[in-house]
Amino acid sequence: MKLLNKDELIANELKLYFIKNNIKEGEKFPSEREIAEKYGAQRATVRSAYKILEEEGIVDIRERSGRYMSHPRIVTNLNEIKSFKEKVSDIGSKVENQLLSFELIEIDKDLYKKIKLPIGTEVYKITRVRKVESEEGIIPIAIEYSYVPESIAPKLIRQDLEKGSIFQILRDIYEIVPVKEEQLIEIVYANDFESKILKLDKMTAVAKKTGISYDKDGNVIQYLHAIMNKEWVEFRKEISSEE
Repeated sequence: MKLLNKDELIANELKLYFIKNNIKEGEKFPSEREIAEKYGAQRATVRSAYKILEEEGIVDIRERSGRYMSHPRIVTNLNEIKSFKEKVSDIGSKVENQLLSFELIEIDKDLYKKIKLPIGTEVYKITRVRKVESEEGIIPIAIEYSYVPESIAPKLIRQDLEKGSIFQILRDIYEIVPVKEEQLIEIVYANDFESKILKLDKMTAVAKKTGISYDKDGNVIQYLHAIMNKEWVEFRKEISSEE
């Protein structure tokens, strides 16, 4: 029988504490100092115990704030194409969208480098805040900037972009289905606007996702630039031995 280290013992004690006190997602945990005094341990040992719980997905560490009971993460599998609404549904929650702006613009030199469409092409620029229902309330998770060619979705403004996903609208109204995506995931720092919208401290590290979606004929149907609260999202990619 394996003897547990001090940090493992404290981690197990904390699990019992969470159960007995019915700790809910989003609730803040005691500080390292409080736990160290309670169990007569060094703060480094307590820090290691919290690290164990973080690796098990029980604890979230929020920069300059503390440790909180974890919540289900919205998983993006880079091997499949799913709308944000579908991903949130996978964790048993619902999406709320807030439409910030809807514009018809032309591709310029900077956008041409990203979206791979000729300069002067008209595209809809749709800016939305994606929110999720949780025990903590309605949480803003991401700011999305979507660019959709006007030629494939005329009169898109007539659609309810606060209810439906863009993929769903393209599929149901325009009979356009995404079959391929190119995606890039980066960690960046939120600017003042993004921090305010996502209710984060200034210069908080966030996940930045950019990508292009194509239909079966290889036509661009959307360019997406999203800034996401990294405490709520997770990215996965399956790699086989043949790759």
